[in-house]
Amino acid sequence: MRSVHKGLDYFCKFMEIVIFLIMVVMTFSTSAQVLGRYVMKVPFPWTEELSRRLMAYLLFLAAPVAYRKGGMIGIDILTSLLPVKIRKIIAVATNILVGAFGGFMIWQGHIMALRSGRQISSALGISMQYIYTAIPICGILLIVFALELMIKDITGQEKEKLKEDVSS
Repeated sequence: MRSVHKGLDYFCKFMEIVIFLIMVVMTFSTSAQVLGRYVMKVPFPWTEELSRRLMAYLLFLAAPVAYRKGGMIGIDILTSLLPVKIRKIIAVATNILVGAFGGFMIWQGHIMALRSGRQISSALGISMQYIYTAIPICGILLIVFALELMIKDITGQEKEKLKEDVSS
């Protein structure tokens, strides 16, 4: 399990780099749109669509990474009052629900990607299938990370340890 955890650490570091690069490209695209529209008075038609598509990928790639790191929104006030055993059961149940949602994303995202294969984006001229592929990718990552966190919860390793491992 330790080697799998270490491999997922490296994968998350890689994903963080990809997410950062997406943000950089989005920033340049949005800046080009603003400069083109207001400074040069000639808007670029592709910049706005590129930014929207990259935002979708950014969200669908960053959400599983944030989930793995414990960065998703949660309400700890109620669960902190419960006994440790019940908290562990709730954590495992939450991970099962997240994994099930990931499975749903794979299923429905795959259907959406297949149905949009012939649809071409207006400004970029690429198949929308590439855009919708972000949904099943997010689902796969959610399942993998939910399984990892569930195993950690069952074996007694806490998410705080995971946060320390990722930051080092």
